[in-house]
Amino acid sequence: MLGFFYLDRQNRVSDLIQATGGWGVVAAILLMAFFCIIPVPSEFLIVLDMKVFGVLWGALYSWSGSILGSIAVFLLARHVAPNLLKRFISEKHMRQVRQWVGQRGIMGLLLVRVIPLPFIVVNYTAGIIRSISLWSFIWTTAVGGTPYYVGAGLLFLGVSRSSIVWIAVGGAAVLAIWVIGYLHNTGTHKLVRWSH
Repeated sequence: MLGFFYLDRQNRVSDLIQATGGWGVVAAILLMAFFCIIPVPSEFLIVLDMKVFGVLWGALYSWSGSILGSIAVFLLARHVAPNLLKRFISEKHMRQVRQWVGQRGIMGLLLVRVIPLPFIVVNYTAGIIRSISLWSFIWTTAVGGTPYYVGAGLLFLGVSRSSIVWIAVGGAAVLAIWVIGYLHNTGTHKLVRWSH
């Protein structure tokens, strides 16, 4: 990411990507989808997309790619290779997702996006839980991931425009997502311990 920003000081790389038209957009979406399939962080790619395409479109393309990647992981886990990603995902994390969905159903699947777990854990575990339909997975992924992309966009807007207000709003949104996820996660652990 630092290398990209260094090379793109005069927006030359961004202009080159934008000059490709729709191909650049397709590449951005597919690259984000690919990063959501392999177990590596994709946050830097969100930042690059917002730098190249602007905050709104960059966040939208990243969000779209993350949904495509999530669906791919879900389908891989469900139909093709249910054991393929098990070595990358801890049993503890998979158990957390199962508990959330088991206790809260579809609402749990929606809220589990707030828990500070990598999305690939949620996507993979949802794929091997047969009670979750593909449609339920798609809409909860789209809705549940939206607050994160909105917060990231506001934070990027604040940093790129040196605006304390937008930095504060975006930072507060991202922080709120993490805190809510942490509190829900802690509450779930206490509930599980109490029920045993």
